[in-house]
Amino acid sequence: MARPTWKDPRLLIGILIVLASCVGVIALTSTLDKTVPMYVAKADISLGEQLTAEKLTVANVKLDALGERYLAADPKMLVGHRANALIRAGELIPSSAIGLQDGTNRRPVSVNLSDALPAAITAGSHVDVWVSSKDRAANSFAAPTLLLPAAEVTYRAERPTGFGGTAGTVVELLVVDDSLADLLEAMANDARITVVFNPTASS
Repeated sequence: MARPTWKDPRLLIGILIVLASCVGVIALTSTLDKTVPMYVAKADISLGEQLTAEKLTVANVKLDALGERYLAADPKMLVGHRANALIRAGELIPSSAIGLQDGTNRRPVSVNLSDALPAAITAGSHVDVWVSSKDRAANSFAAPTLLLPAAEVTYRAERPTGFGGTAGTVVELLVVDDSLADLLEAMANDARITVVFNPTASS
């Protein structure tokens, strides 16, 4: 049997196969490890709080198509922005939770409710707000209509009666400017306001 040489076709084919395998593994690894730097909250960031680099940290995460929903680690993105929603410590910063300081952000409004609320409704969750207008002539209420879909809750507390019980609940909601007047009108005219937990928007 002849000793194999560098000109042996079988040896050349074997080398090409090994090289192709290495290139394929490197390409696959690079694709799977394609991470991008994103901002993460160091501690809870409350509504209206100025966003600064000191309150954020950077994490390399793999989001693929979801990357557009969150704030990339770019200092330019923080200029002139405040949080228009509660952002929990350790969370990525949603793009929807960032607003400019031009008065167009959602505004917090406290609403007194006569009923107790489910335990699932906490700060950071979302609720649908239904309103029933009061018919003073008939001494009744009209059919409820959806006023605020998926409104964010920033605060809730039970209202004590002074005798150890509760007289309902107060919640603070973030309301966009377009719906603010309608909500204030409903509150001023003693409309019946009901909030319903929205698990889809809260997830």
